[in-house]
Amino acid sequence: MHVVVTGRNIDLTPSLKEYLTDKLQRAQKHFNHPLEIQALLSVAKNPSIAHNQTAEITIKVNGNIIRGEESSENMYNSIDLVADKIERQLRKFKTRHWQRKKPSFEKEPSDEPVDVSSDLDTDEAVKKAIASEDIRSRIVRSKRFPLKPMTPEEACAHMDLLGHDFFMFVNSETVQVNTVYHRRDGQYGLIEPEV
Repeated sequence: MHVVVTGRNIDLTPSLKEYLTDKLQRAQKHFNHPLEIQALLSVAKNPSIAHNQTAEITIKVNGNIIRGEESSENMYNSIDLVADKIERQLRKFKTRHWQRKKPSFEKEPSDEPVDVSSDLDTDEAVKKAIASEDIRSRIVRSKRFPLKPMTPEEACAHMDLLGHDFFMFVNSETVQVNTVYHRRDGQYGLIEPEV
């Protein structure tokens, strides 16, 4: 496992890095190859934010991105929360994508209730919970609209006027399709294709 830790508004002490690495070791047990993990530990300077210490983890697995973010009043608590979240996501990913005997379009939902309350941390409990739900993804609505050339700032204004969480547009500066979105911290994000 290779972990790259960066900090924003926080001193990355060796004990904090070691604690994070130890917590992420549980995620590695689900895979035979070493995971490439990027971690961002940040502290918001705004005193009005109660949960101001955030831990973000990003892992690339076979071309897929697994990401988790958690905030609390204490960085160690944030690391605990995000490590648990990432482990659940990785276990779910591995169970759904690697250990399925039938393709998802052949899988039939089960009507039997599954009791996973006894031990939620075992792989078997997760497999039973996933098998009990209808996991087929469906596109339930399709929408077509013209993409207008505009700047990212104009796209943010359009997104706010529409009341949407994201907005696709053609970036007038790069002539590529981009997406702007609302971040949890109240700011905006921009997604650009990598070429």
